[in-house]
Amino acid sequence: RDPILECTHRNVEKCHYTYITLFETAQAEECEENFEKSCQITFRQEASRETVKKCYRPQEKVCNGQGPEQCRTVYETSCTTKYVEKTPGKFVGNTSCQKLPVEICGQGCVTEEGEEECHDKQIDTLVDIPEEICDLNPQKTCRLVTRLVPRLKPKRECTIVPKETCSLKFSQPTVEKKPLRTEWCLDESPLVTDASGSGGNGIQGR
Repeated sequence: RDPILECTHRNVEKCHYTYITLFETAQAEECEENFEKSCQITFRQEASRETVKKCYRPQEKVCNGQGPEQCRTVYETSCTTKYVEKTPGKFVGNTSCQKLPVEICGQGCVTEEGEEECHDKQIDTLVDIPEEICDLNPQKTCRLVTRLVPRLKPKRECTIVPKETCSLKFSQPTVEKKPLRTEWCLDESPLVTDASGSGGNGIQGR
């Protein structure tokens, strides 16, 4: 019998699942924290002693006794210098002047401006000192935002693939006539005599 390899070819459908990424919208709450500064300014009074320099030029009355009695108003110049500390240890003078009314009465009187007179004076004043107080207040703000959320969706996919099926077979046996050959060989080794005396010659062959 002869071996025979028999193969069959055909196309078959093979399927599998693949996954597709899809996106869906979803509402989510998103919060953020901010800080708000709140300040308040208040004033407190603080006593302060200052040295001021007061100067003025007096109006001196000079009368000669002649004429009727009469009164009139004259003005004296009065100046005040206040020393203000601009920088630590450095004082700057701040001077302001004003006219003060003086009434003079008499007969035949005139006024003459006298020499300037100055003197230092200690005065107590109240100064408003500002004070600021601040606080930080946390503010949480939340809002809805739209986000894309992924998801996987299975999808069936099929493809055509070739398939080969093979099997080994043997052919049917047949009767054939073949010549039979027989071979004879001659052994040319010396003749061996039987010790029992049976006698006789023989030819060994094979």
